[in-house]
Amino acid sequence: MIKKNPNYEDIYYILNHLRNEDIEELQAIWHNNWFDKMLDNLKNKEILVLYGKDENNKIIPIAMGGFHELFEKNPEIACVWLLSTDYVSKNKNLFIKELKNQINKASEKYALMYNYIYKSNAEAKRWLHKMGFNFGCENPENLHIDKDFEFFYKLAKRKEIRCV
Repeated sequence: MIKKNPNYEDIYYILNHLRNEDIEELQAIWHNNWFDKMLDNLKNKEILVLYGKDENNKIIPIAMGGFHELFEKNPEIACVWLLSTDYVSKNKNLFIKELKNQINKASEKYALMYNYIYKSNAEAKRWLHKMGFNFGCENPENLHIDKDFEFFYKLAKRKEIRCV
């Protein structure tokens, strides 16, 4: 089940149960203050939360993410993001199915989705490959990306990006 704009209990739960790779990535961006910075960054953002089951079959939040539109003049470009807990492995089929569903929906709205990923986040990189994201290209000139991160993107096949 996907829920839009969850309560803060769900967000806190996810942040307190992140996969180690996601913690490493957030620490690389915001160092020791990553938890508070992430909470601050999520304020007033549309957040999607995926719910799955824990080892006792209790329904819990297992991942959160979204599509952040960056440009008022060109809302067809979005920064895609995802943070996940260790429970995604227990709910792998549900997770991949819902991730694919959300990416496909977003592809109808956005001509370009992109972000960058930390070098040690190999599992998330595999998910992104499955969703059709591209890696290995040069970093865009106007986007500062630290050396330990890798740029990725996905172009929707439906149309070209409108330049304004």
